[in-house]
This record gives sequence, structure tokens and C-alpha cells, in this order.
Amino acid sequence: MNKLILFLLGASIASCTPANDPASPTYGEVFFSNTSWNNEWSDLSRFSSDAEVLDLSWQFLGMDSISGIDREYPENLISGEPVLLPHRLDAPNHSLWYRAQIELPPGLLGIRADDGTQLWVNGKRLHRSDLGEFFEITTAGAKELLIRVVNNAMAGGLHSVYWMERQDFESWKERTEDKQDSLLLVRKRELLQSQSLSNANLDEYPILFSSPVMLLGTDGIHYVRWISEKAGECFLQFPDGSREVISSQDGVFTYEFDQHTLSFDLGQEKTFHGKYTFAKPSLSDHVKLAVWGDSQGGWETFDELSKLIGRQQVDYSIGLGDLVNDGSETWAYERFLEAAAQMKTVQIPVPGNHDYDGYYEDLAPTLLRSRVFREEELTYGVNYLGPVALMRLDPNEFFPVSLPEKSAQLNWFLEVIESEKWRNSAWKILAIHQPPYSQGWPGYHGEISIRKLLEPYFHRGLIDVVMAGHTHDYERLSQDFSGSQVQFFIFGGAGGGLEPVGEDSLFPQMDQLIKKHHVGLMDLDETSLSLKVLDQSGGTLDSLFLRK
Repeated sequence: MNKLILFLLGASIASCTPANDPASPTYGEVFFSNTSWNNEWSDLSRFSSDAEVLDLSWQFLGMDSISGIDREYPENLISGEPVLLPHRLDAPNHSLWYRAQIELPPGLLGIRADDGTQLWVNGKRLHRSDLGEFFEITTAGAKELLIRVVNNAMAGGLHSVYWMERQDFESWKERTEDKQDSLLLVRKRELLQSQSLSNANLDEYPILFSSPVMLLGTDGIHYVRWISEKAGECFLQFPDGSREVISSQDGVFTYEFDQHTLSFDLGQEKTFHGKYTFAKPSLSDHVKLAVWGDSQGGWETFDELSKLIGRQQVDYSIGLGDLVNDGSETWAYERFLEAAAQMKTVQIPVPGNHDYDGYYEDLAPTLLRSRVFREEELTYGVNYLGPVALMRLDPNEFFPVSLPEKSAQLNWFLEVIESEKWRNSAWKILAIHQPPYSQGWPGYHGEISIRKLLEPYFHRGLIDVVMAGHTHDYERLSQDFSGSQVQFFIFGGAGGGLEPVGEDSLFPQMDQLIKKHHVGLMDLDETSLSLKVLDQSGGTLDSLFLRK
């Protein structure tokens, strides 16, 4: 039988091949390892593909920069100017307001906007439906639609509004589920290695949507995560003969472990998924990192870069936000995890604004939390990796992007950065999505709130390196703060569309700016940092050596 994908982490580990057992078949690959199948499957889930576009007389009522995600109905918004959709403005960290009148029967309303939306119908707030990424209208009649677009990026605004009557929605939902069941069945029959089971009930042989991958939690715990077609129970069979059963109510399975090396056979119901081996990196005075950001749904490019990282034998991979293009898109994080698994290393995820898309009602990124992070795990934290203290921040937890006074995250940040362990670390590195400085995005100079937060600590020598994404290019800058040298990097080219070539902001003047897809490879020991930036083909775009 074909070997299922194996992950080699840290030191070299012998490969394993699944046993040839007709009673427990294996699939040659997981569902989301095939791009053409991925696109067909994901397209079935798009509400906008079957819904009617509401071509209404939209009015743009203006914008404001009032902080906070919860807002009352704005009584002061009386009149505005007519606009055609899509409508976009350069207005980072602003709320943009739109209104239209329409007669509607009961049904579902879908809204596409950058970055997220809130809806009022006839003056009352209507929350997102539990059925998915849309709003449910339950009564017929004249409706005043008031839409707040929450923009945490550079440009934002209302793109389009979709409508589907309730009975059409029920029919679409049923057709979608039938098509996905059919597609899944075809895919499983294609991959099933045991021909003797061609007439079997394949519901008893669940397939993995994404391969097992190891992540490092913000609390310092290593865990293996995989996503199956089915909820229920998976079993892990260990080399000493012991077995552990892992349960899941949604098909997202997690196994935490503290030993250095982990080997197991993975099975579910009548399927044998394969043998897997993981190992925590053996760190002392040296660590090798892969750094990238803004994969953002550019799956083919991200796949290439993931495979490139997989050939570099790094200790950890840091994803600097916008892991997907739309945080509420069904199946996006399954695809992300499967692509990241090809890096064959431990993942350290950092949330970006697009990971919050669709969840701007309460800034609770449901799919990011359920697919990538663990239940109750914070989206920010600090990890100590040999000579590196790595702090992950998540200012997207607030609107506008910031760490507000008296917030739990700010209090935590202040405690960590003043701690003895942080001060005594050879390299004090901050990983965040929005950069404090940027030049490559026309009209954008970096996030002012992040710059104000961090600058006092630059002057005190408490931050050596800031790594960010958000701007879709590669940038670096070295700045002196009261005798302390701070290095700023933007690694924003892991798949999303690149910033326009030849169009840059006038300031700040970065030391290097390259608008190509890329990943960074960073080697650090107690006294030095060596950086190499590679393009998709593995060619060197930039390199840097620093002596501490």
C-alpha cells in the first residue's frame, strides 16, 4: 500500500508504512490534499453562488472611528449619498455605514464586506444566523436595512448583498449536502486502497479532511490536531501496545502530549489512517524558524511554499496572520491545516484580521478557535524556544486594532515584558499581524496603535525583533531607539495577492522592500541572527546577519 503522509519533526525519525490489512483499509491521501477536489468541494458551500444579488439604491451614510465592537442604532445617520456596489474607501480602523429600503418575504440575507458586518433591520439589531454566514429575516414586509461595515484593514466597504427566500434556502441546503455526500463518496472510492471493499458501506470508513499536524499552544503545550469526515472516536495505538481513545463532537480531534517523541497508529471505526511520528525540537542554544504570513487563501502558492519549508528542516513555523482569506468560510481552515502539514514541523499560528472575518459582531473568531486553537486557549501568549522568547499578540481581538487600557491582553503583555525571564532571553521577538512600520502598501505606514504601544519598550531594549504580515510583500527595517537596535520584518507574501509594484508610501523608508511571494528562514543562537528570504523556487531574495 502507499505510504500515508509522514511528518518528520526535529531530529531524523525513521519512516513508517501502514500495515496491509484489508479489514482496516487506508486511504492514499487525505481529502484536502488535492487542489481540484478542494475547489469543487468548497464552491458547494458558497451561499452567494445560488443567492440573488440585491441591486438596491444604497446610500453611504458616512464613517466614524468610535472604538468598540458593540454599537447602538445610530440615530444621527439621517441622509447620505447614493453609491454603487462594490463600494470601497481607504479608511483603516473605521466603521462605514450603509442604508437601503426593500420589501422582503422571509428568507436569508448574505452580506459581503471588508472586513466584517453588523446589520440592523427596521432599527433593531439582527444577529448572524446559527445556520451560517448570513442573517435570517423571519417576517414579510418593508425593511430598512442598515449595515455597519467594520474595517480593520486599509481599504474597506460594502461589496454585495445577497438574498434567498426561505424555501429556496432549504432546497439549496439539501442540494449542497447531497452534492457533497456524492463528491465525498467518489473521492473515497478513488482513494480506497483495498479493492475487496469496493461494495462496502463507506460510511463506516471515514476519511481524514486534513492530516495530523503538531502545533505549539500559546500556553506552551504541544498538541497534534487532525480533522476527520466524522465526529465520534479515533483511536491511537502506541508502540508499547497501549491504546488511547480520543473523542470529538465535530470531527476536530486533538491530542496533547508532553513526551519528546510521539509515535502512534491512527484509526477510526474501520479505517486505518496510518502511522505517524512527531517529535518536539531539541532546543538548547540554537533554533531555526520558518516565518511567513498572509497565505490568505492563495492555496497553490501556499502549497508550494509549504513544501519548500518542509525541505528546510526547521524547528518551528510561525504563521503571522491571515491564515485564510475569510475566517467564516466553511472548510478554509481544514485546507490551511493540510497545507501547513507539508511543512513537516511544529506550527505557531498568529491571528490576523482576515481570520476574524465574518465574526465582527462580537470579535469571537469561531472557526479559528475550533479548528486551529484549542478550547479555552488564548490567541496570544509567550513561548520560550532555546535562545528566543517569542511573544504572540492579537490586537484583532479589539476594534479598532489595539490593546485597550484595562484589557486582559494588555495587562498580560505588561506583565510578561517586564518579567525577568523575558529580560534575560537572548532574543526578545514579537510576532504580530499588523506591523508598526510599513511602506509597501500605498497609503499605509504601519499601525499607529501598535507603534505607540511598543515604542517605549524599543527605547528600553526590551524588544529586539518585530515580525509581522498584513502588508503583502517582504520588508525590513533597522531602527535605533536610544542606543537599542530593533529589527522590523514584514513577511506578508505566503499566498495572498501582492501589493502593486511601483506604488509605495513615501514613508517610512524601509531598508529592503520586495514584492514577491516568499518565506523567511531565521537561525538564531545566543549571539547571532541569520536570515535568508526565499522565493517560491527557493532562490534567495534577501539575507541578513546580525551579531548581538
